[in-house]
Formats: sequence, C-alpha cells, structure tokens
Amino acid sequence: MTLGISQVTIYVEDQQRAVDFWSGKMGFEVVRDMPYGEHRWIEVEPPAGGTRLVLAKADPTWPALVEGLPNYVLFHTDDIVKTHQELAARGVEFTQPPDQQPWGWSAVFKDDDGHLFHLGQR
Repeated sequence: MTLGISQVTIYVEDQQRAVDFWSGKMGFEVVRDMPYGEHRWIEVEPPAGGTRLVLAKADPTWPALVEGLPNYVLFHTDDIVKTHQELAARGVEFTQPPDQQPWGWSAVFKDDDGHLFHLGQR
C-alpha cells in the first residue's frame, strides 16, 4: 500500500490575506481558487511541489477551533539558515530563528493569522 498526504487544511479568518501571505511572502503558487459556498476553495502549493495547503475560511463553531487545537505543520528545506534569511526579508515573522538541536535544525514562523509553523532542515 502507498499512502501519502495530498493536502493540509489551515483555517483562516481572511482568505485573501492568507493568499497574500502564502503566495507573496512564502512563494507558494495558487493552484486552485474557486467559489465554495459563501467563501472560496483555495489551494496553494510549495515552490518545489508536494503537499498542498487548503486555506479554508474559519467557522468559529467548529470543534477544533472552539477547543483551540493548534495546527502542526512541518516544512523542510535544504538550507534552513538561507531559507530563514530569505523569508524574513520578505516579511515572514519568525518566533524562533534557526537553532541546531541534537536531533537537527529547527525554526518557527507564523502566518498573518497567528498560526505557528515549524521549519526543519533535511
């Protein structure tokens, strides 16, 4: 059996602001943007391809949002120091700059909705 991840959904307050962050600051490509009920179905893909992010309009009544469950998405790069410099220059806010741990490199950044994401080095 082959099993993989095709999409990860991130709940956002403002879909256009999320598109601006992920495409403008992070360099992702918008691969789908279409009407979805009262909102939009938006998928963005990393520059190197792979798992897509779905930028879904948050509904405050959904259990995951009411309970405050965090997103946990780990992005990876071949050179975390260089990637950190490039993203920070584009305005991406890092709450933890690259730091070498016994198990490898790690950094943490946040999007314009305040979601935290991890960045690791292969």
